[in-house]
This record gives sequence, C-alpha cells and structure tokens, in this order.
Amino acid sequence: MKPDVDGDLYQIGDVIDGSYKVLGIVGKGGFGVVYLALHQASRTEWALKTFRTEFLADSGARAAFQREALLWVHLEEHPFILAARLVEEISGRLFVLMDYIEPDAKGRVSLADHLRCGKPLSAERQVEWAIQFCLGMEHVKANGVWCHRDIKPSNVLIAEGNVKITDFGLAAAAEEAFRTRATRGGCLDTGTPTGGLGFSVMLTNGRLRCGTPGYMPPEVFRGETADIRSDIYSFGLVLWQMATGNPSPPFVGAVHDDIEAYMQKAYEQQMSRSVPRLGGPLKAVVERCLSPAPCHRYSDFGELRGALEPIFQELTGKTVRIPKAGERTALFWLHKGGSLSALKRHEEAIFCAKKALAIDPQLAEAWNNLGVALGELERREEAIVCYDKALAINPQDATTWSSKGVSLATLGRHEDAIACYDKALTIDP
Repeated sequence: MKPDVDGDLYQIGDVIDGSYKVLGIVGKGGFGVVYLALHQASRTEWALKTFRTEFLADSGARAAFQREALLWVHLEEHPFILAARLVEEISGRLFVLMDYIEPDAKGRVSLADHLRCGKPLSAERQVEWAIQFCLGMEHVKANGVWCHRDIKPSNVLIAEGNVKITDFGLAAAAEEAFRTRATRGGCLDTGTPTGGLGFSVMLTNGRLRCGTPGYMPPEVFRGETADIRSDIYSFGLVLWQMATGNPSPPFVGAVHDDIEAYMQKAYEQQMSRSVPRLGGPLKAVVERCLSPAPCHRYSDFGELRGALEPIFQELTGKTVRIPKAGERTALFWLHKGGSLSALKRHEEAIFCAKKALAIDPQLAEAWNNLGVALGELERREEAIVCYDKALAINPQDATTWSSKGVSLATLGRHEDAIACYDKALTIDP
C-alpha cells in the first residue's frame, strides 16, 4: 500500500480488513476517496468511502464523523437516497459502505456528469429530478437530519434515471472536526488542481464557514447558522444549472488561488438579487430559492415540491412516479446492526441481529454479531451460545472462533479459550 496526499490509501488488489478487495477508485471528492470493493465472502460489489486524513486528525474528529455517518445509516431505504449500509472503523480509520452506482452508457454517475455537456436537461427531466430530490430531502428531515449543507450536482447521483442524494451529515461533521484543530484561523480546502474548488472549511475573523465555494448560501458566507432554507438556496443553484445546462453555478467567476476573494465576489453577486440568464418553467421557482434573505425562500422541501408538482403535471399530464423502496432484507439488518455495534449501541445491535435471523436463521454472520453485542453487555454465556450457532453453520469462520475465545477467557475458561484461538489461527494465521 502506498498512501499519497490525495488519500489513495489503497491500490487495486489490496484487501481492506481481510474482507474487501479493492477493484478500483470510483471517485474522489471533498471528503475523501471512494473505492469500488468486492466483499470476498458474499462476492458483492460495494462503494467503500473513507475520509481525508485532515478530517480524522484526532479522536474527537473521528467521533464526529461516526456520529453523522450513523445518522445516514438510520435513514435506511428510500428510493431517492443513496443508502449507507455499514459504518466501520478499520485500523483507526472510518469507512462507510454504500451501494455502488454503475455509470450509464455514457459514463455518467452524478448530476454533475449530466451537466458537463453544457446542454440544458429537458424541462420534464428538470422538474422530475427536482421533485425526486425534494422527496428525498423530506424523508431526511423526517428522520432527524435537519440540514445537508453541501448540496451540489456531484452529491446528486443518478441511478436508472432516478435521483440518489448522498453524503448526508458529513459537512456538519467536517465543521466539527475542523473546530477541534482551528484556533486563530485557517482554511481547509478539499479541491484539486484539476477538479477546481471543493468542500471547504475556513475560519476568518472569528467566523466559521462550511461548504463548497459557489454553492455556499449568503448567510453561511456571513458566518451565520445554516438551516433547511440554506439547503433550499444551494438547491436553487443546482436547479439553475439544470435549467441552463451550465456545469458551473451562476454566481461565480474564474477559479483562482485566493478562495476568500472568490467567495467574496460570489457573495456580492448573490446579494444583487439578479439571477442571470434564466427562462423556462423553473424561472419563478429558482428566483424564490435564490432570495438573499432566507425568510423569502421556500420554508422547506415540502413547500418547494408543492410548487414543482403543478409544473410537472402541466408539462406531462402525469405525477412523478415513486419507485418502491428496497426491501429490508437480512443483509440490510445485518449491516445496520454491525454499524450500531461498532458505535457501542449494543441493545439496538441485538434488535437488528434478531431481525436478520428472523428472516434467515442460517446467516452465520448475524449469529456472530449477536454474540458480539451480547458479550459487550457482559452476557457471556448467551454470547457463547450464539457463537456456537454461527460455527455450526460456518466452522471455517476465524473471526467467530476468536470472538468465542474472548468470551471464554472472560469467564475464566482459559483452556477452552486457547483451543478457540488455535482454531482461529489454523484457519487464518
């Protein structure tokens, strides 16, 4: 493995935590790098995201990202959200396991990719994707995530013609992580020379700003608290791009080294109230989203959707089709329980493991997870019963032999524990 400054901790062929074989890099963004990885036991491909070293500089920063990533896990299944299946800390580094979105026939994955051709989306597609985005954000709010804080085309994926919003809560976690190391000032810019400006956190004159330059609402530039109306503003910029086909947001100039000057210029243009070069059915909606004063914008994504749906009805004579959310499978409960257990939420992890086993009693990994959570609650005898059930299904699981050894040693059954450790080491030296 050869780390570099862009966060490429792993190369193709490396195996992460003995489980995930790296097949390639899906992409790099403001927060880190996303790998395409094959889970070797299940032979399933996943997108595996890990975070930039700057964000994980200390235990407080890691805890902030774990907490926000857990909120993402709790969003569960929704047709317009990219699901976070599992949160794990591996060798002191945070990873989020997500569904892998394959590129379409033209190599496009995100809304940013669709905008690179410089042509407006069709009016029907503009409004349909906007409504899908609103529905996703309404679900997010209903499940305790009040503000995304980094809405932009690269965080809107497109899968089989439908929107998939990603990177929930990570902007808030980045801000908290930056606070732990920022004292008198400073700036963390996650852009690249080839990709332009990315997500940034900066502290100047006591004001902390968090977001992607060009997509940052005016109140956030002023150092005020972001809320759902700040997200409405950022999404208004995205709507403008969809309507005009412009790969860049409206209130920006040429990217240069002075981020502060770049953002100041964008702020002055935002406050001018003049939305450039916009016609079509979304004109009035975009102008309200981009009101400089938050109180003049839509109050939330439900109200915004209420303005968009009549437009879609007039354009198409239809309502937006909402795909059925994915089924809560045994694998879904297994991954959610694993995330909760890793974050010390052991009673909730037990609930999830039992849900998985009710669907598939032969899921050895769920029996192991149940045993781990019981063991953490000092219910060692119950844990050993679970490990035995797991090993009856899969006697070649070194992890379960090791876990059983831990419980036996804690109970003072050292000879039995040694036998389990020997088994584990025979399977995986």
